[in-house]
Amino acid sequence: MKSNKKRYLVPVIISGPIFVGLLIFLAVGQFSGFFSGNLSLSNLIITLAIITAIIFAVVLSWYVNRLSIVKTLEAENEYNLGARTAFNNLFAFQKRLETMTIFYQRRKYSEHIVAFTFSSMVVSQNVNRNNEIYLLNSHIASFLETLYQKINTKRRYVTFAFSRGNFLIAVFRRNEQQIEEMCEIISKEIYEFANNKCPHIWVQPFFGVTIVKKAEEELLTHQIENAMLARDFSERNFETITYYQPTFRKSVAASDVEELTEALEKKEFVVFYQPKFDVTNRRFISSEALIRWNSKKYGLLSPTKFLNKAEAVGLIHDIDVYVLKQVCEDLNDMIRRGRRVLPVSVNFSLYEFYSANFLDTIMDILDEFKIPTNLIEIEVTEATSQANQFLSISIIRKLKDRGIRVLMDDFGIGFSNVGNLKKIPFDVVKIDKSFIDDIVTDTKSREIVKFLIGLCKINGMEVVAEGVDNKEQVEILRKAKCDTIQGFYYSQALSKKEFEKFLLDNPFEKKEGVKA
Repeated sequence: MKSNKKRYLVPVIISGPIFVGLLIFLAVGQFSGFFSGNLSLSNLIITLAIITAIIFAVVLSWYVNRLSIVKTLEAENEYNLGARTAFNNLFAFQKRLETMTIFYQRRKYSEHIVAFTFSSMVVSQNVNRNNEIYLLNSHIASFLETLYQKINTKRRYVTFAFSRGNFLIAVFRRNEQQIEEMCEIISKEIYEFANNKCPHIWVQPFFGVTIVKKAEEELLTHQIENAMLARDFSERNFETITYYQPTFRKSVAASDVEELTEALEKKEFVVFYQPKFDVTNRRFISSEALIRWNSKKYGLLSPTKFLNKAEAVGLIHDIDVYVLKQVCEDLNDMIRRGRRVLPVSVNFSLYEFYSANFLDTIMDILDEFKIPTNLIEIEVTEATSQANQFLSISIIRKLKDRGIRVLMDDFGIGFSNVGNLKKIPFDVVKIDKSFIDDIVTDTKSREIVKFLIGLCKINGMEVVAEGVDNKEQVEILRKAKCDTIQGFYYSQALSKKEFEKFLLDNPFEKKEGVKA
C-alpha cells in the first residue's frame, strides 16, 4: 500500500498532464485562428486554470472518497486479518461483483460464489483474536490474491472478500470441476500453513458454493447468503464442499427453534441409562446415557425424532452439554446417597467433539459436580473420528491423559476401515447391532463378528456388542471372547430411578453368579 503523502499526490499528478494538454490545445487554437475573435494569452491562461481547477476538484473529491473507503477497509482488516490491507469487505465485494456480473453475464459466462472458513464458525468468528488466528487469516488473504493473479491472466474473472468469519470468492468462466479443484488447492494451503505456523488452531475448511443463474431474479445479497448457508451445511454434515439447494432455506422452521429452545429451558430432556454386562466377570460394569425428550405436546420421543432438528437449528452443542451435566448431576446424587455407581458413557456429536474448547468443557463440568474422570467415558462414532483423523487422535490422547476412556461407537457402519483400529487409540470398540442381528442364523455374519472381535483384541481394545436381544446371541459372543454386551436381552434404557433399582436387584448378576 502507498503512503498517505503519495496518495494525495495522485490528483496533482493526474491534473498536471491535463493542464499542459489544455494549454497546448488553446495556444495552438489561438495562433492557428481556430478560435474566433481576439483572445489574449492571459485570458487563455485564466480559462485553462478554471477548467483545470474544476477537473482537479472532481478528481480530488473522487480520490478522497476512495481513500476514505480504503481507510475503512484497512481498519476492518486490521481486526480481521491482523494487517492494514485493502482486502475487500462485504460492501466492496458486492460493488465489485455487481459490475462483474453485468459485464460477464452478457457474455453468458458461468458464475459461482464460494463462501468458506478455515474451521468451524465458532473458531473462525472467534472474537478473542490471537496471533495465530490473525496469522492464518492474513495468510489466506495473501494466498487468495496470489491465486487471483494466476486465474486472472487476461481478464478479471475472480474477486475476493472477508466478512463475518467467511472468505468469499466470486468466480466466472469456471465449471464445477474447476471450482472443486480451486477449493482443494485452498484447503491444502490452509492445512500446510496451519500445521507449520498455527499448531494451536483446529483447522478444517468448509466450503459452500452457489451457482448463479442468469434467469434467477434473486438479489446479489441473497446469492451471497446462499453460499454462506451452503457453507453452514458443509460444517453441519462435516463435508468439504456443499452446493446450495433451495431446500436449505426450508429445512429449519422457526417453530423447531422455539420448541427445542423451550424444551431445554424447561428441562424436558431426560437421560436414560442402558447397562452394559461384562460376560467375563458376569457383572454390569458400566452404562450408556441415552437422551429422551419428555414433551408435553408429543410425549416421550427417542433421539431420532429430534436430534437432526437440533443440529439444523444449531442447538446440538446445548444438548450435548445438557446431557453431560445431567449425567454428572445424577452421578453426584448417587454417590452422595451411597448408591451403586457405574461409569457412564456419553455420546458427543461431531460438532462438539471437534469444537475448540471440547476438553475444557468436559473438565469444567466434571469439576463442577465433583465427578472423578474414571466415571465418565466418551463415545464418538467412527465417522466422527475419521472426519479429521489427525485432530481426532490428538483429542483422544488428551482425553486419555486425563483418565477418560474413549469408545468408538457404531463400528461397521458406513466408512468402516479396519486400519482405523490401529491408527486411532480408542479404548473400546462397539460393534454395531447390524452385525449382531444375524449371528445366530447366518454363518458369514457370525464369522465376521468373530474376526472383528479378534482384530480389536490384537490392537489392545475391549469389545462391546450392541443390540443383543436373545440368549443365543449372548452365548455366541461369549465363546467369541466378546468383553461386554449391551442390549434388550439384559435391559432396555431405564430412567435414573429404574436404573438404580435394577442395579440393586436384577436376575442376571445372581443367575450368572451361580454359574461362575
